[in-house]
Amino acid sequence: MSPETKNCQNCKNDFIIESEDFLFYQKIKVPPPTFCPECRFFRRLIWRNERRLYHRNCALCSKKTISVYSPESIFNVYCVDCWKKDEWDPQTYALDVDFNKDFFTQFNELFKNVPRPAVGQNGKNINSEYANMIQDVKNVYLSYSVIWDSENIFYSNNISKSKDIYDTYLAQDSNIIYECIDSTKNYDCAFCDFSSNCVSSRFLINCRNCQDCIGCVNLRNKRFCILNEQYSKEEYEKKLKDLNLGNYETLVNFQKEFYKFNLKLPRQYGHILNSINSTGDNIFSSKNAKYCFSCAGVENVKYGFRCPGGLKDAMDVTHKGRGELIYEHATGGSDLGNNLFFTIYGMPALINSEYTDYCGSSADLFGCVGLKNKQYCILNKQYSKEKYFEMIEKIKKHMNDMPYVGKVGHIYKYGEFFPPEFSPFSYTESVLFDLMPKDKEFLTKFGIDYGEVEVKRYMPTIKAEELPIDIKDTKEDITEHIIQCSVSGKSYRILQSEFEFYKRMDLPLPRLHQDERYKKRLERLNPMKLWHRSCMCDKDKHGHAGKCTEEFETSYAPDRPEIVYCEGCYNKEVY
Repeated sequence: MSPETKNCQNCKNDFIIESEDFLFYQKIKVPPPTFCPECRFFRRLIWRNERRLYHRNCALCSKKTISVYSPESIFNVYCVDCWKKDEWDPQTYALDVDFNKDFFTQFNELFKNVPRPAVGQNGKNINSEYANMIQDVKNVYLSYSVIWDSENIFYSNNISKSKDIYDTYLAQDSNIIYECIDSTKNYDCAFCDFSSNCVSSRFLINCRNCQDCIGCVNLRNKRFCILNEQYSKEEYEKKLKDLNLGNYETLVNFQKEFYKFNLKLPRQYGHILNSINSTGDNIFSSKNAKYCFSCAGVENVKYGFRCPGGLKDAMDVTHKGRGELIYEHATGGSDLGNNLFFTIYGMPALINSEYTDYCGSSADLFGCVGLKNKQYCILNKQYSKEKYFEMIEKIKKHMNDMPYVGKVGHIYKYGEFFPPEFSPFSYTESVLFDLMPKDKEFLTKFGIDYGEVEVKRYMPTIKAEELPIDIKDTKEDITEHIIQCSVSGKSYRILQSEFEFYKRMDLPLPRLHQDERYKKRLERLNPMKLWHRSCMCDKDKHGHAGKCTEEFETSYAPDRPEIVYCEGCYNKEVY
């Protein structure tokens, strides 16, 4: 089948459905989308609230709990323990299919009635009450999307198989990490971005297998380097002592110097490591990953984001771990799932299901919410196997004959994900607010509620500007203070374990509230968007006469200041 150009229902821009896309849609027996890839991505992100947490009471046991749903939310919210118990039955909310009403409206009625867990927590989690989207972790605080035996994680996002992590975005198999982005198998590192297998280093970008290095870019298998210059062990230790990075003022000054230095050195067009035939950014050990971001160990995946390992044959997937044949998946579900289409929150061991939310250990569900250990259910109602498949065909035809018309006029037939106006979260509560900022005009045209940004203020006892400049001069009673952020005016505290961590790493106390620190980290990330560009290399020694003619898709926009190379020129430069 030849590629086709379509016009997006929402943004009205043309987009191309490639031949291989059609083959995937035919394989899973769904029609091609009527929204462009970017608008489909926005639509999924609005369904995930990671960082906006509220206090409210469990609707079953009345215990005070932390929730992603505000107290004013219309939803019945159970604490995680109550939601997992068998004391309530989601099938008591079951609906008969009404062929006089569109199916999306009927799903929304069920969706609003079935109780929801206060936060996303799967597996066994210890001492992690103030955390969301976690699985099998210990001692996690104000951190989100943390999975697989991670421990002692604070103010961080997208962490797996790691320990002692503070203020970090994306880390796997790493220990003792501070203010890093995309840390893989690193140990005792701070301010290190897109680096792997590095030890006892500070301020690195795109380094591999380095130890005892500071302010370095593109180094491989080096030790005792500062700003890419080689030193002896004795010289390095003296320089490190003179730098005194435990002093806030010298740390900030070195950070500025390092930023100017790193712009002089080339970048590879994408942070893509050990991967074949892949485009996007932050991709590791993957094959045929197209337009993917923050993905590892995936194969034949297109338009994926935050897929940490084991995903295969999938398209339009965000926040999903292991699984095969997955399409239009919004959030949750790090464990195996197969043949899943149009999933809001995916629970473990769900297969052969469509249009579900918070369903797990089940098979053959359609339009269901909150079911566990069930099969052959529609709108939470039980059917026989024969009746189930008979009804599914009738419902899909009905969805096409009587589509849902969104509040801004978008048409939702079978094959489209849920309308954004059904989401329990406003724009300011969702990860869309953090990752893909949009103006109110765009949101209104998409039918997304803007919401409000809540600012909790507490009476500070000290301003950030009054904190000791050097960690060596900081007394333990700092943990008793309420600190006022130097930028936002928000209040924050230094936990005892946090204070000990800064002393251990010889780093000054942060002057910003954790939300502001998070914003600063996001500024160091490239946008989740690709531009077609040419290699900027003009060095004859790299095997080409004059300027390199290689072209690629990159997340570095043409107006960015970085020097961007193709993979071949970059490798010749750094190896």
